[in-house]
Amino acid sequence: MEIHGTRFGVLEFEEHEVIILNEGLLGFPLSRRFLLFPYGQDSSFFWLQSVDEAEIAFIVINPFDFFAEMEFVIQDADAEAIGCPGGEDVEIFSLVTIPEGRPEEMRTNLAGPVVVNTANRMGRQILIKEYSPRQLLIPEHLRQTYTQEREEEQRRFGRQEARRRFRREKVVPQRRIAAAG
Repeated sequence: MEIHGTRFGVLEFEEHEVIILNEGLLGFPLSRRFLLFPYGQDSSFFWLQSVDEAEIAFIVINPFDFFAEMEFVIQDADAEAIGCPGGEDVEIFSLVTIPEGRPEEMRTNLAGPVVVNTANRMGRQILIKEYSPRQLLIPEHLRQTYTQEREEEQRRFGRQEARRRFRREKVVPQRRIAAAG
């Protein structure tokens, strides 16, 4: 199978690689089938690419890679909806937003993670009221360091060259994975 997207061009995939979100994502109810693959080599970020709407792709993370102390309970109804009544064998992903020109301010939605049953590839976006939908990913002290480095680049190389060096580049996936684990 293949999809023709605007971001990655043609992506070939097998049916067993598709993650099914029967209810879609909040604001994207028509996108119910997705592919998950690494953002780049050795990256903690992944692409969640819609199969149904090729122009839609999200950057996602495993939130436990960034927030090791995070804990939450998957409600029974959510676990049952993805065919995982015990809540085991799941992967958790949260959507990331990166403000244009300000990557140091990237945030993730910890209040609405996507839970995927790794055995049957069924998933669901769930609600966790205890967490923020706009959680900063980079701690304040590291954001300050990044901002200072970017400003220094602008002084040394000029604004245009510094923007080129710091802008997000489109990354063509090297390979697809079945699960993020």
